Amino acid sequence: MALYDSAPHACATYSVNATRDAGGGETLAYTLVQSAVPCSINTASSSTQELFSQQGIQVSHTVAFLASVLTTAITRGFKLVAADTGASFKVEGIRAGRAYGRIPAFVYCDCSELLWAQTRSPATRDVAS
Repeated sequence: MALYDSAPHACATYSVNATRDAGGGETLAYTLVQSAVPCSINTASSSTQELFSQQGIQVSHTVAFLASVLTTAITRGFKLVAADTGASFKVEGIRAGRAYGRIPAFVYCDCSELLWAQTRSPATRDVAS
């Protein structure tokens, strides 16, 4: 059985909207886009980590989705939350892999892991759509 037939994880995808608060700080509001999206979560390769570090961006994980299961395009800044572990990730970059023969197309999100305090602070909140 191929990995794309039975993905080991599932993620919820959230869009983000940043607004300025009265003190001049930034408030992030997350809106659920899609839940229980089958995916594969892996540690980012050293070459991917190096590529992003040249731009001053720390990437720790790569999340792969079958392109056919995504209902909305994921963009940089989206938050991904793993259903099984609760781990949260910020999408720093997106790559697309083309279909080849019987292998379907994938979307790869290069992400930084968000710490619990970053996802639960008063400046952030989840808003179900």
